[in-house]
Amino acid sequence: MRDLHDCDVLVVGAGPSGLTAALLMAQNGVRVRVVDAKPGPVEQARAAIVHARTLEYLDRLGVAEAAVARGLPITHVAIHESGRHAGSMPLAGEGTADRTRFPFALALEQSETERLLVSALAEHAVTVEWDSTLTELVDTGDGVRAGVRRDETSSTVSARWLVGADGASSTVRHLLGQDFDGETYTQSGMLADVTLDVDLGVKGMRLNLTRGGFVGILPLASGRCRLFGVVPPHLHRAPEQRGGASHDAYAALDHGELQRWFDSYFRVDARLQEIEWASMFRFHSRLASRFRVGSSFLIGDAAHIHNPAGGQGLNLGIGDAVNLAWKLAQVVNGESPEWLLDTFESERRPVASTVLKRTDLGFKLETGDNAVAVWMRAHVATRVVGVVSRLAPVRRMFFHLFSQLWVKYPGSRAVHAARSAKGALRPGDRAPYAPISETCDGARSVLDLTHGSGYHVLLFDNRERSSTSMDLEELAVRLADRYVAPVTTHVIPPSETAAYGAYRVDGARLVLVRPDGHIAALADPGDPGAVQQVRDHLDEVLLRASAPSISAGAA
Repeated sequence: MRDLHDCDVLVVGAGPSGLTAALLMAQNGVRVRVVDAKPGPVEQARAAIVHARTLEYLDRLGVAEAAVARGLPITHVAIHESGRHAGSMPLAGEGTADRTRFPFALALEQSETERLLVSALAEHAVTVEWDSTLTELVDTGDGVRAGVRRDETSSTVSARWLVGADGASSTVRHLLGQDFDGETYTQSGMLADVTLDVDLGVKGMRLNLTRGGFVGILPLASGRCRLFGVVPPHLHRAPEQRGGASHDAYAALDHGELQRWFDSYFRVDARLQEIEWASMFRFHSRLASRFRVGSSFLIGDAAHIHNPAGGQGLNLGIGDAVNLAWKLAQVVNGESPEWLLDTFESERRPVASTVLKRTDLGFKLETGDNAVAVWMRAHVATRVVGVVSRLAPVRRMFFHLFSQLWVKYPGSRAVHAARSAKGALRPGDRAPYAPISETCDGARSVLDLTHGSGYHVLLFDNRERSSTSMDLEELAVRLADRYVAPVTTHVIPPSETAAYGAYRVDGARLVLVRPDGHIAALADPGDPGAVQQVRDHLDEVLLRASAPSISAGAA
């Protein structure tokens, strides 16, 4: 059936979400095409924060080191009130380095993120088709037929699946007839990339609480600073009207207006030397009614948008992309049944809904204009911040929430339903990070072992071998020979104490890890019944093979 279509998957939209999805699929042998109406990658910084979980995803794609080299690690958020320092919250530091290889947020301009991913795609002979606008979308039952216009020339692309990653004004979502319910806030916001005549430091973000809401300064690797936050009423502009529809582009502000906004809201004694880019926008909170319609999917801003508090948008979109792309790759390659694709919406829509609720709550507390909210920000908030920011549990929670390490998929059909003790690891959780002694393949952490394609089995056993213990090597061979998709087993020796601690192993444990780094199943390898349940789960999510597919590995 693959040869009946021009490509396996057509990705509409070459922002970070679409490019990530395309790259992961291309790495797994999927015939993918990417079209975008823009003339090329964005030139502005736009989304400029990459959190820890997203860096872990990029690490699985082999591009995290290049991203870190192009960006600037941000370790804390310094909170001010009317220019007075009130406290700070960590984006790295105590309690974080043992939880991820990337214990920081990365200031990385979206333009750099896109160029990095476009370059990685080119290594797999995939070139983004710029200046290409989607004009028609028809579900044919066994795929989609998409009309694409480029340079006044129209063509038709036939694909088995389509991924809509074309942003908040998504043409794909419109053609699919999906509602985008939510609200638009009365407040307006601004993003501006500027150079200042003072050095504010390069390791922290500066957040200033004001009577009108919040504003912030984020240092960038280029030496510029990203200014962001609410806009005072006298600077509001009416949105442009294009073809009867309201868009979020606003009239440009001149240098003097930006300087006055900066002086009155940031309370920093500095001059704006150069304005690289500035944009005013409306704050929205919206969620698509469906993330899948037939053979088409929505990811990133096409599926959900929210206010930019915490820099969650780009990270949420890349999480969508990874979740969908590995499932599409396995279905396209005949390794998994098609029902697996239904778990994309059931797993990711609740995550998006949670992020929207959290950012909405935070935004309303930060920008509410009623007397109580204004008084709380002016007289209570900063004092509370100063106290709680010194508490270790609060600091760990702050990093956990913003890093998106909290994302999990409990109850999904794509993970094994098993009861676990309170506080223990559960199927659906992110597989924990833990350093290990470097292997012959260069792996330095447990997660490094799971970067190869397919599923991975981590076998922990610190018990003395006995006649009742299952032969681990025999189990590895059985699993490797059983399925079309790769299933690689890694034996974690008892000497790797950090790994045993991170996975809470006291005796023995079998941990089945999905291609996106989430736990699919857990079992005691000495319990034949529990191991059989793991096999039963793999039998459900993977298609059986008649010949060996991959050999076992070891840590």
